[in-house]
Amino acid sequence: MVVLNKTKTIFCVLIGSMSLTTYVNANDIPATSIKVETAMNTAFQPLMKTYAVPGMAIGVLYNGKSYEKYYGVQSLANAKAVNKNTLFELGSVSKIFTATAGTYTENLGKISLQDHPGKYIPALKNSDINQVTLLELATYTSGNLPLQFPDQIKTDAQILKYFQDWKVKNPIGQFRQYSNPSIGLFGEATAKAMNMPFSALLEQVIFPKLELQHTYVQVPKAQQGNYAFGYDQNNHPLRVTAGAFDAQAYGVKSSLPDMLHFLNLNLNPDQAKAAIKPAILATHTGYFKMGGMTQALGWESFSYPATLNTLLESNSDRVVMQSNPVEKTLVKTGSRVFHKTGSTNGFGTYVIYIPQENFGLVMLMNKKIPNAERIKAAYEVLNSLKQKSNP
Repeated sequence: MVVLNKTKTIFCVLIGSMSLTTYVNANDIPATSIKVETAMNTAFQPLMKTYAVPGMAIGVLYNGKSYEKYYGVQSLANAKAVNKNTLFELGSVSKIFTATAGTYTENLGKISLQDHPGKYIPALKNSDINQVTLLELATYTSGNLPLQFPDQIKTDAQILKYFQDWKVKNPIGQFRQYSNPSIGLFGEATAKAMNMPFSALLEQVIFPKLELQHTYVQVPKAQQGNYAFGYDQNNHPLRVTAGAFDAQAYGVKSSLPDMLHFLNLNLNPDQAKAAIKPAILATHTGYFKMGGMTQALGWESFSYPATLNTLLESNSDRVVMQSNPVEKTLVKTGSRVFHKTGSTNGFGTYVIYIPQENFGLVMLMNKKIPNAERIKAAYEVLNSLKQKSNP
C-alpha cells in the first residue's frame, strides 16, 4: 500500500503477520525500505523462533528516515497483532527518562548533581547515604548499593529506613555497582526538588516536553487494550507489579513510534524543543569509565567505533551483577556509541544510537531474552545496512 501527500510516502510491505512501515520522502526509492526490512528480518526473526517470542516491534533510524516493523501478537489469549499502538514495558530503559528528568531539573536550577540526597529528603541528612552525591546515585557509584531492594522493602517508610540504615563499604565514587535503589533515590530526590510525585514529573512534564504521545508510568484505562502482555519462559502471561522506586528504575511503558521519536531526539538533539534539548544533551555526558564502557546518565557510552565484544561486555554478569572499580572522567564530545538494555520479567528492550553512522535502533518484545542476543541482532542490522550502502 502506498499513500502519497505533498511531502511523504507511507510504504508498507506485508508478509504474513509481519509488516514494515516506513515514513520517507516522496521521491525515495522503495528499495531502501526493502533493504532495511531484509536486515530486520535476518537479525530478529531467528530470535522469535529460538525463544518463542509472541510479539516484537523493531524500529530503525537510518540516514534521516524512520522504519517500523511489527511481528507477532501482543497477547496470546486474543491473538491481537502487535501494531504502532502496542505498549511494551521498557524495564531499565526507563532509567534514561529518570536521567532526563534529573538533567531537566538541574537545568531549571532546582538541583545540582553535586548535591546530596538529604538536601531534598531531610530524613537522610544524618545517614551514610548523604555522603553520596546525586551524580553518584545516577551513575551507580555509591560503591555498594545493590542491584535490587531486598524483597521485604515495599512501602515508602521501609524505603526510607533502608537508606537510613545503609552503610558505606566501598569508597564512594570509586566503584560502580548497577543498582535500582541508586537511580531510584536520584529520581526521588529530583521529584522532591520539583515538588511533585516522580510519576507526575514524568507524565506531566518530561513526556510532554519530549512530545511523547503514548508513553506512561500508569497505563490509563483507555489504553489498556493496547498494553501487551509479557510472557515468562513457559509462556505464562504477566505484567510488572508495583515495587520500590519502580517508576524511577523500570516502570515506563511505551510504543515503538514514541521510542523511535525519543531515540531520534537523542540522535538529533536540535530537533527537540528548546526547553528539553539541554536535558537531553546532558544525559550524554560520561562521568565514570570502566573498561571500554563509560557511564553517562541513563545511557552507557563507548568510543566509536565500538566492537561487538565491547558492547557485550557492558552487559556481562560481571558488569551487571558485581561491583567494579571505575575511574572518573568527563566525556562531553567526540565520536560515541550509546546504548541501554532493559527487562521486566515478561519483556525485553534494547535501544542503541550511533551519531557517526546516522543510525539508531529500538527493539521491544513481550518476552525477556538474553541481553547478548538483543545486542548481536542490532549490531547485525547495522553491519548489514553499512555493507549494502557501501558495496
